[in-house]
Amino acid sequence: MKNKSVIVAPLDWGLGHATRCVPVIRELVRRGCSVSIATSGRALALLRSEFPSLQFFELPSYRVKYSIRLPFMANVLRQLPKFLKAIRDERLAIRKIVEDNNIDIIISDNRYGCRSEKIPSIFICHQIHIIMPLWLKWLQPIVNYFNHRWIKKFNSNWIPDFKEEGLAGRLSHPGLSNSRYVGVLSRFNPEKKSGAGFELAVILSGPEPQRTTLENLVIDQLRHLTVKTIIVRGLPDATTLPALPNIAIVNHLSSEKLQSVIANSSVILARSGYSTIMDLSCFGKSAIFIPTPGQTEQEYLGRVLMEKGIAFCQKQEQFNLGRALVEVQSYKGLACEGGHNKMLADAIQELLR
Repeated sequence: MKNKSVIVAPLDWGLGHATRCVPVIRELVRRGCSVSIATSGRALALLRSEFPSLQFFELPSYRVKYSIRLPFMANVLRQLPKFLKAIRDERLAIRKIVEDNNIDIIISDNRYGCRSEKIPSIFICHQIHIIMPLWLKWLQPIVNYFNHRWIKKFNSNWIPDFKEEGLAGRLSHPGLSNSRYVGVLSRFNPEKKSGAGFELAVILSGPEPQRTTLENLVIDQLRHLTVKTIIVRGLPDATTLPALPNIAIVNHLSSEKLQSVIANSSVILARSGYSTIMDLSCFGKSAIFIPTPGQTEQEYLGRVLMEKGIAFCQKQEQFNLGRALVEVQSYKGLACEGGHNKMLADAIQELLR
């Protein structure tokens, strides 16, 4: 039987969708599949650096724009026509790629248009149940009706979480009729502390202007503390900021170096994005989460982890680093979850069969 030809297509809305596809791609390559990657923007650049020998295709970008004035969800709804056009365009693009390259399987991470009626199509998504802000609560049943309808067009929905005691709470529970839980998906491998590290690692990410707002808050407050810190800005092409006493500042780190920084730092401060939470769970880390203002998913995840006594969470407008560093000591930290590699491997084995 010939080796399967598989195309993996992550969304380019941030880097989380791309990074959590890394273990999927690695497992497919390990099993001898011919793997291609289809995406756009920074996600394309990141996966090219991780897998330089694979074949790449560029898909239409969603070209997400963020507003300083509008609330996050209002801004998303305003751009809905553009997103629907991107879905239509990627549907046409993936159809041509599949036909021209004899693709056997599609694995799409949150790209609703990347599917085919002719071959098995898998959809990776943890946000099965979308949470709307209070002022748009009336719209939540409608949004989720269409979300479920689109997900069910795929042969299977792989949820990067655990069926019992999941990390994503009611975002990923209960699953749909075509859902399968595949465990935590992280590009990192669990690594023990290997030497002297930092007391605090600040990992910045997400849309502007909120990324810069948090960066400025952190630096301003660190000036008054004596905490050995590294700040990873998440800006590969930016001008380097000057180092400060007790503070190392880097624009970007490779996956290998970032893994080492996380493993050798006592506390991690980051946004409460789901891919970040999955990454940190590989290390069993103490964490301070600052949700991106207006992002209901991050606000929900931060609140749930705090209520469970796992991680400390603060709103950005109430950010107080000194208090956070004291409070986080009372939380048990993210558990180092085992078994997720086998869950993913079993799902891929069944898919290839």
